[in-house]
Amino acid sequence: MRHELKFTTALAAALLAAGCGKSRDDADGWVAQGDTAVCTDRSGNRVADSQCARQSHVGGVSPFLWYFLARNAMIPPYGERVGGGSYARAPGRAYRFAPAATQVTRAGAISRGGFGASARSFGSGRS
Repeated sequence: MRHELKFTTALAAALLAAGCGKSRDDADGWVAQGDTAVCTDRSGNRVADSQCARQSHVGGVSPFLWYFLARNAMIPPYGERVGGGSYARAPGRAYRFAPAATQVTRAGAISRGGFGASARSFGSGRS
């Protein structure tokens, strides 16, 4: 019976490790399927592409810059720092805009209440 239990535990651990790990694109954003341009603010955080398309200049300097990512680079959500690319366009490459599915912000933690939020006043009438 012990031998059977070890086999079941080992098999479950292997399946868990193989099937439940986050894929590369689930960790921080999406993987660029081709050369992709995203818009950033001066701090290097991604913003809506419409900000760069407007080219609103303040004092002759645009507050937004295009950032160029190569194929298979991570496309971060809005507000996240870009990386793995360059502000200089690589010669001879045709860049596309990031897909609409990547035009999101990362959600913060959501508080659902539950016993932690209400247990203090449960039953006694005082908190």
